[in-house]
Amino acid sequence: MKIEWGSMLFVVAILFSVLLIIKLVDRRKNLNGEIKRKVFHIIMGLTMLTFPYIFTSNLSVIILGVIALCIMYILKNTRLKQLIGTALYDVNRDSLGEIFFIISVALIFYMSKGDKILYSIPILILTFADSVAALIGKNYAKKNIAQLNEDKKSIEGSFMFFIVAFMATLVPILLFSQVGREETLIISTIIGLNVAMVEMISHTGNDNLLIPLTTYAFLVTHISLSVEQLRINLAILLGIFILVTIANKVKAWSKLALVEALVVGYLTITLYGIYAIIPPLMLFLTVMNFPKMQESEKNNLYDARIIETNIIIGIAICGIVAVTGLKKEFFMIYATCYSMHLTVNSFVRLKYYFNLSEVDSIILAICKGIGFIFIPSLVVQRLVFRELAIPSEIIIMIISIVLSAIIICLKKKDVKSESISINNGYMHTKIVLVLTVLLISSIQCLKLI
Repeated sequence: MKIEWGSMLFVVAILFSVLLIIKLVDRRKNLNGEIKRKVFHIIMGLTMLTFPYIFTSNLSVIILGVIALCIMYILKNTRLKQLIGTALYDVNRDSLGEIFFIISVALIFYMSKGDKILYSIPILILTFADSVAALIGKNYAKKNIAQLNEDKKSIEGSFMFFIVAFMATLVPILLFSQVGREETLIISTIIGLNVAMVEMISHTGNDNLLIPLTTYAFLVTHISLSVEQLRINLAILLGIFILVTIANKVKAWSKLALVEALVVGYLTITLYGIYAIIPPLMLFLTVMNFPKMQESEKNNLYDARIIETNIIIGIAICGIVAVTGLKKEFFMIYATCYSMHLTVNSFVRLKYYFNLSEVDSIILAICKGIGFIFIPSLVVQRLVFRELAIPSEIIIMIISIVLSAIIICLKKKDVKSESISINNGYMHTKIVLVLTVLLISSIQCLKLI
């Protein structure tokens, strides 16, 4: 496979030229750190738009990505940071944005397989919408809607992100594809709204990864749909929005957590199917109910970072299913994952807010996880795929749910009081992740026997 060294040298030369020019201008004008970072972001984004024209090899782009990552590491950790690295590292916040930017470009180039529409729209939105939202939000925002551990976000910045993302989708599809006008309008609206919400819930620079990947996912799943199906999808998005708006009355959820719930709901339907919304929806509706939320719990706000820890594994499984097409094979594994999350969360509530014994908390948490998610999912499996998992697989799944309750009990053995925190959220995710991997491995072993 031919490696296009000349094109790689061209991109690296632009990278260093931009860094040097920004440094020289900064010496004379004393530019704001955020402005320098966004100028670099836009110029390099425009450079990335040339990739389908100057590269034909995935390997070349991967090698370029590795080189760029090495350059970023050197700039950040050597004296070069003060010489030419201020365009990237002169902001008062921790961010992995430049790392995610490089990774996302390589991934989108690989997945788009030379399709200029599928490549250019995610990069356009990443380049312009993200920069405009940040600058508008920083300079003109009147109210920060984020809470607790969430990064600052504003309605003004998010609205401008939607406008730019909408146009960055609308214009290329209209000019360079055969998609109809109404279809293009609906696709642009759906992508603009969803990706704007993804930007709202992003943090520590991960929007540079999430924005292009979710844009790509929505493009490949919507661009070939009929106008009738697109209208249905738009109605589904509106329906989820209404449900989340009603849920806003529950004070234990932050506004960005509800935005995350909206994105997850529609992304799940897009990648898996409308029936796949049942497990996360049941988690969303029951986690703070049955038993009813205590007054003491209302002081513990579920923010977007906490919601993220509860859905990240489920979304990852949706992505695997979207790539492999193994919907029937993964559905009950996917449902068990959410059932374990509900079990773990319920144990914590029952033990620390309702003061039940550990044994009672374990039993009731398991019953809640199985009763509200696992059993309804078995019904869905039967109705959608016309068959159930074999009994041995169902037993292994139930054992996984039971183990999730036992493990969280052991982890909290010496804990006297509990509060909602991101560290606890990560711990819960690790428990579910390990059990999910073991569950998949066990089922595969059963099939080999």
